[in-house]
Amino acid sequence: MKKSIGVTGILFFLTSFCLAQELTLDEIMQRYYVANNMEKLQEVNTIIMTGLRVQQDIMPLKIVRKRPDLYLLDFYVADLNAFQAYDGETAWVTSPWTGNAAPQVLQGSRERDMKYQSDFDGMLYRWKEKGHLLKLEGIDTLDTGEAYKIRLIRADSAIQYYFIDRKDFLLKKQLTYRTFRGEEIAIETYFRNYRDVDGIPFAFLLETSYAGRSVSNEIETIELNVPVEDDLFRMPQ
Repeated sequence: MKKSIGVTGILFFLTSFCLAQELTLDEIMQRYYVANNMEKLQEVNTIIMTGLRVQQDIMPLKIVRKRPDLYLLDFYVADLNAFQAYDGETAWVTSPWTGNAAPQVLQGSRERDMKYQSDFDGMLYRWKEKGHLLKLEGIDTLDTGEAYKIRLIRADSAIQYYFIDRKDFLLKKQLTYRTFRGEEIAIETYFRNYRDVDGIPFAFLLETSYAGRSVSNEIETIELNVPVEDDLFRMPQ
């Protein structure tokens, strides 16, 4: 009987100890900011990434970001130059493979997605000031290990999920749900192969899957604080 009580007491102590060690949402976010060196990132005004996009074919890829929310994705499809961009006010794209190379203004949910995607520091940084809501939904298991699952409710009420590694506190996965051809689909993006660039960790491999399709961006170079003119992001007339 004494042995049984002793074992029960030890198990209770270990369970209580583990629960006591679990971090709060604020503690997780603080460690996330430190792991990503957000303080150093505030000194960066532009980011230029080059590499390859693998989506059936292998295509040259270039991503340009500029504070506070300018964004340009430049890639090739069948030797045709395509763009996805946000100039701080207007979100626009080109789809030359459709036979129409003229830039098109995005509207509705696609415009809002592009706007939030263009946030230079990411939506998790200073999320309260940006009007978002965060909720810790527990711990999930990824192929990279255990991660904190965090639900973000954007200022426009759209929901996204972020999975932050329990060990290194880097973002390992992002999950969103969107309506595609009348059906709701899950869009999963995995962030892999983190490398240090001037003291800031960047994922050099992004793998996205949705509706049975897959796209990967394989980054080869990242340059910081290279001068970039605002006109680069504006939609051509």
